[in-house]
Amino acid sequence: MPDDKKSILVIDDEEGACDFIKSFLEGRDYIVFTALNGPSGINIIKEKKPSLVFLDVRMPDMTGIDVLKTLKDDHINIKVILMTGIEAGEELDKAKELGISGIINKPVQLQALSEILKQNT
Repeated sequence: MPDDKKSILVIDDEEGACDFIKSFLEGRDYIVFTALNGPSGINIIKEKKPSLVFLDVRMPDMTGIDVLKTLKDDHINIKVILMTGIEAGEELDKAKELGISGIINKPVQLQALSEILKQNT
């Protein structure tokens, strides 16, 4: 992969959310991968080694927190932006302990997405 194109992974169980963010990012010349669940996302991280991950907190079967724990347990150091509709609580505290790089509120707004990209790419 050429150095001038960074890759980003979006992990969200809502296909529409993945498509929305993917379209926005591809319009800014990023290579974008999507996963509709945690296990698929972890496989993509291991195979494609994206430079940034947008990760939904609440997904069935494997939550975003579970994904973060797996990455930490596997010693995979990657920037993760948590996507959530919750403002505070145990999940966010745990995510911060696990080393997230930022939080973006859902539903994702393009202005917020632009800002978080500037800070993390």
